[in-house]
Amino acid sequence: MNFLTEKTIYRQRLTSLKKERLARALGLKGGTHPVIVDVTAGLGRDSFILASLGFEVTLLERSSVMYQSIVEGMQHARKEEALAAIVDRMHVIHVDAIIWLPQLSDDEKPDKIYLDPMFPERKKSALPKKDMQLLQDMVGEDVDADTLLQVALRVAKDRVVVKRPRLANSLVSDRTPSFALTGSSSRFDVYITKE
Repeated sequence: MNFLTEKTIYRQRLTSLKKERLARALGLKGGTHPVIVDVTAGLGRDSFILASLGFEVTLLERSSVMYQSIVEGMQHARKEEALAAIVDRMHVIHVDAIIWLPQLSDDEKPDKIYLDPMFPERKKSALPKKDMQLLQDMVGEDVDADTLLQVALRVAKDRVVVKRPRLANSLVSDRTPSFALTGSSSRFDVYITKE
């Protein structure tokens, strides 16, 4: 993973708590220190943006290839003075979130969990962007994403946010999101878990 691409740096420089849909979906506010876990780290870009907004993020990645890619990308980014503090707020763990999350004690449970499963197969003939296609080829489909969501809903103290294609169904049919934030190509389904 390269956190130094023009696109990533451009997004990082322009982002703010008000502009970043993911930050709004997670209910992030300045001056707060929630425990955030990205349970499907993938390329690590969304966690990088959250870290650039000043938040500590734990990234879970079960693919050894993707985990190593994130670690190498973070090591490379640390060499850039402007990015070192950002990647220092990112803590990546090579683990399957479905196994890791239920083992947490009540004190260790995260406030917010972010889930960005591999999008379902597209009906259009156009291929997904090159980096996403490469990721899909390396990691495969997230056939247990619905199970991961159910586990996350039991663990998160405040909310779970799931990234979905704009027109896709919810990840699970037996629980409706509390609300959604929709963009041009994707949306964030937000499940409030606090009582």
